Amino acid sequence: MSHQFNFVLKKLVLVDSAGFCYSEIELDKHTILLGEGNVGKSSLLNCIRLFLLPEVNFNRAKDKFNFKSSNGYEYDKNESFGHYFPSKYSHLIIEVEKVIAGKRYTHCQILNRGKNLSFERIFTALPYQEIQHLFWQVEKEDEHNIGSRVEKLSTQDVFTKIKAKDKHCISVRDPQKLKDLMYARDILSETEMRYSLFPLNDASDENVESLRALILMLFDMETSNEGVAKAVANIVESEKKETSDALNFDIQSFLAAHDSLKQEDQKLTDIENKTKEFEALKSNFAKYSELSEIESRFVDFYLCLSSNLKQVSESVTTSANKIKDLQQQLSPITEQVKTISQSLFTANANIKTAEQSISKTQKDIDKGESELSRYANMSQQEVLELLDEEMKDTQDKIQSLKDVNARRVRIKKLEAQVAQNKITQQNIELEIKNSEFAIQKQLPNDTLELLNSINQRLVLANPGKELEKHEIDAIENFRGLFNDQGYLYNFWGQEFKKSNTRMTRDLQRELDNVVSEINADLSEKSALERQDSENPLIVEKKLQELDRELKAIAREKTAISELNHNVSALKVYNKQLSDNQAVITEFTPQIESLLKRQAELSEQIEFEQQQKAAFSNEQTELFTLQGSANGTKQAYPKIQKQLDKQDTFNNPVTVTPEYLSLLQNDLQQVDHLRAQILEGLREFARDKFIDLDNDLFSPSPMPSTIYQAYTNVKQIYDELAGQWQLLKSKTRSHNESVSNYVDILEKNFEHISRFENQLNRSFEGISVNDLTQIEVSIHVDPRFKNLISEIQKSYNEFSEQALSEQFYLRLQAFSNAFFKDGERNKLVMSDVIKKVSYRVKKDGHDSWQTKQQSTSTTALINLKLVRILLAKLRADSCMVKLPVIMDEAANINVNQYEWLLRDIKDSGFYLFTAGTHSSGAELVHMIGNHYDVDALKTAKPYTTERARVVWDGPQSFYDEDSFESFVEDDQIELLEGVNETI
Repeated sequence: MSHQFNFVLKKLVLVDSAGFCYSEIELDKHTILLGEGNVGKSSLLNCIRLFLLPEVNFNRAKDKFNFKSSNGYEYDKNESFGHYFPSKYSHLIIEVEKVIAGKRYTHCQILNRGKNLSFERIFTALPYQEIQHLFWQVEKEDEHNIGSRVEKLSTQDVFTKIKAKDKHCISVRDPQKLKDLMYARDILSETEMRYSLFPLNDASDENVESLRALILMLFDMETSNEGVAKAVANIVESEKKETSDALNFDIQSFLAAHDSLKQEDQKLTDIENKTKEFEALKSNFAKYSELSEIESRFVDFYLCLSSNLKQVSESVTTSANKIKDLQQQLSPITEQVKTISQSLFTANANIKTAEQSISKTQKDIDKGESELSRYANMSQQEVLELLDEEMKDTQDKIQSLKDVNARRVRIKKLEAQVAQNKITQQNIELEIKNSEFAIQKQLPNDTLELLNSINQRLVLANPGKELEKHEIDAIENFRGLFNDQGYLYNFWGQEFKKSNTRMTRDLQRELDNVVSEINADLSEKSALERQDSENPLIVEKKLQELDRELKAIAREKTAISELNHNVSALKVYNKQLSDNQAVITEFTPQIESLLKRQAELSEQIEFEQQQKAAFSNEQTELFTLQGSANGTKQAYPKIQKQLDKQDTFNNPVTVTPEYLSLLQNDLQQVDHLRAQILEGLREFARDKFIDLDNDLFSPSPMPSTIYQAYTNVKQIYDELAGQWQLLKSKTRSHNESVSNYVDILEKNFEHISRFENQLNRSFEGISVNDLTQIEVSIHVDPRFKNLISEIQKSYNEFSEQALSEQFYLRLQAFSNAFFKDGERNKLVMSDVIKKVSYRVKKDGHDSWQTKQQSTSTTALINLKLVRILLAKLRADSCMVKLPVIMDEAANINVNQYEWLLRDIKDSGFYLFTAGTHSSGAELVHMIGNHYDVDALKTAKPYTTERARVVWDGPQSFYDEDSFESFVEDDQIELLEGVNETI
């Protein structure tokens, strides 16, 4: 079939990109790029794929473009972007020529640098010759015609100038818009086809991915078997979408249904068994709904608190400013008062003396009162008498240590004290022994209360025996004489209050004190008795200690005895102080006005300070309240979310700690109910009564999630009655669905087989080099093939028996391998098709061979395959001529190029390859067109690191007929002086 519509990639231009300042390469003829290693030959060719694919950035660059070095290193997104768009001047342009129904059209696609690894496109219907001056110029003084940069090159300027000449010029960033433009197929519409460069029969995502795979093959004809398999799989996938055999179901769900049907009966039983829990959940939910507005009330409180705090803070600031102003007024007055007050120094000195006397006297008074306060409930005279006794006792001790007769008297006195204290000891021990007979333990409380109110010592009585009946009766009769009136007793008209306190005795403590006194007296007696044999130094030490005690008692007595005198003296000193102050006041009338003003200002400052203190206290209280409220706010994320949306309160509230506490208590109750409801709902979710919602198990689920979960649980119990009938229906439908799934799997397998047959029919009559016949084999994953074999062998859709567990195990293994644990629910051909291989017949051989062919032969077979696959994607009656990239020309024997070049051109492609300057002249002559990519450098590059220039057409070899026309060309001057036969 002839092609009425031809699309040809004519020219490729790089501006400040891929190591070149400016390069302009013609694409519609066989070409070899010559240059030293690593100068960017491959980069010039590889960038063509940027124009053919509808991409807008370099994210996932390895998958999108597969840029890699000659040694196989794959460039990532940053490396790719930095290579092709290293500066703001970087632009890539391709010129496309279309011949549609005999009419020729041309358009250019311009790529420019964007942000964040992106690039943008400009489309214009102008040929490149008309816009070349926007990117490159040749100045008059440039005798070598190399050219130089265009000053102030910018994308915006380029777009503006093109738009002025071409009203159809557009800038495109959207990938879908790119697909619509680049892959348009409406040949009859000039508008639709204006920027089409590869008309697809259907610009679906699958076909675009298929085209990507084929384009990547064109740029790597020595691609691995996996690359060919990927390209074939993409085409098979795209064609599968156009048939009814697309595997569009969730195998995991199907497998789960097998177990689900067996478990559903038990699940319905479990639902019935949890009816009690559901009733509790329903009750809690009703209570929770009643308190649901508490969060809004807290929000109003928090916003009112914030408003009050703002107002108080402003008041604090205002008061501080007032204080500052008043202090500025007070400062000069204070200085004047200070100057005048120097003359009053003498009077102040007198006042100081009086004050010192007052201070000393007051200390003596405080000391005397402090000493006196140690003797509670004792008068001053009683304390002095007690101190006199202590002094006399201490003096006796001293005298007994110094005088023998005094010692004897002291020993006798101690013996008497010990005897008396032992009697007291015996009495206390008897009371302790008879404590069970204490009157407090034998009489009722109301009787004890009466006795205590009459005399507190009565309740301390201990008869030493159990009270007899007549004794108890007598006491009770006595109690009956008193009328109990609540807070007092009435005894024939005489009233007295009830005592609120009851005297208690610590008998053990009293006993310990008596024993301590006995021991102390005995110790002193013993020491006195053996004093004659004691060391004089010890006696001297005792005398020193007793002397210190005597002096301490004397000091204490003096402080107490002089107390009244000191009080009188203090009055005298105060009178002296008052008189001196009166003198100062009398002789300083000149500062009265200043002092008055000073006092006024000080009063105002004090008032403002009090105001500020009051505001500060209120502010502190509000801050404290806010701290507590913030803690509550942080504990309830829903409140925070509502505060993020609401900035003013709806209803004013009282800002008090009590109200906050009430709100917090209500929130805790709501939180408690919410926690119970959540736990109940989560328990139903864990039991798989409802779907597991991740938000339901988050720390703070949304109210809509809680309500929806409750509604779902309620719905389960509302619909429980009809679930058993539904279970029977689901069981029947599951068995019917098995046949549909099996049919889909078989259709996918058959579709791959049909596609393989189509390819082989297309290869009929095609020969490559010495190969007379070529066949393609598409190898599928053994697990898929084995499953199909099992289905064909054992599956019977008309059987009434359930499928065997063995079948489900095989299907499960297949699902795990191809659907990757439920990541997708359709069978993808790239997972199924693992390899594509060729078997060939050589000229003169009858048998098929499967061994690996030479590099050039494999490349040609791959090229034939690409042509066949591209024909499946291409719109009818259209031909697109594309470059075929073979990165290293030397990898193919020169003897094979003659038929290789012819075959590539006959297939509708142009060969592009690269080599060094050492490449043989025969190879360059056979290819016909070549560029020396490292021959020229401009003196005016866009950036200093990129100065190489390639443009003004390729160098070519001509035969004798075409040479004469070439002589007429001005460039024949370049050959002058060269002794070489063309």
